[in-house]
Amino acid sequence: MELFFRLRWVVLALALAACATGKDAASAADFYWTGHGYLSPGASGEPEIIGTFATEAECREAVDYWMSRQVVGNPVSGECLPTDRR
Repeated sequence: MELFFRLRWVVLALALAACATGKDAASAADFYWTGHGYLSPGASGEPEIIGTFATEAECREAVDYWMSRQVVGNPVSGECLPTDRR
């Protein structure tokens, strides 16, 4: 009977530990994607914020569109970075 009581406390402690660490891992739903546009060939200087998007694909599409709308001959670049929303 004493073994049952000790086992109960071990199971309870493990269950509490699992609950305490369950939210530490970030999931894809915890992030937005922010598009950054640079009026230079590389990522240097202050970026122009293109927007914040739910998926990386939407972000990349917006960055490509932004780059296509810039002045011809002006070297531009863009990137999508995850933004933590927790």
